[in-house]
Amino acid sequence: MAEEQIGHLLKLPIGSVKQNIDAEPRVPHTQAEVDQVLHDLYISVDRKNYVPHTPTVENPALSDEYIFDTEDENLVLKDLKQENFVGKILDLSKGAKKRKKMGLPQEYLYVFQYPCKLIRRDADDSGIVSKNVLIYIKINNRKTPYEKVFIVSFHENREKK
Repeated sequence: MAEEQIGHLLKLPIGSVKQNIDAEPRVPHTQAEVDQVLHDLYISVDRKNYVPHTPTVENPALSDEYIFDTEDENLVLKDLKQENFVGKILDLSKGAKKRKKMGLPQEYLYVFQYPCKLIRRDADDSGIVSKNVLIYIKINNRKTPYEKVFIVSFHENREKK
């Protein structure tokens, strides 16, 4: 696959950013399950009803350091395929544990990778205009009693040492 301009970013081939994505604890999944998650995600993007994750100090928003907006998020989400899939993991967050105690189903995160070149916000100051980045995308298709809710977070992958 050749490089392709999508919104503010340049899409790179899978494997072009030499990093590992750490996604644990992994749980079994089927290809059909991932296909269904992607299908439901595309619908959620079209309807503009997915929920962006709130950035934290440990996981700042991509838009803090790079030119990456909501339209870019939507384009990336609509471009995700099976080849971008890294793994299905247990959601071990405090919120997921609390919802499980309330009787709601166990929550899982579907982890995807998206290699691309992003333009830095501080390009004028740093002299570095762009950077090849492996975006780490976590999708929680939380099943509330009446509907699925997609919580989507985009982060620059930071390999654990």
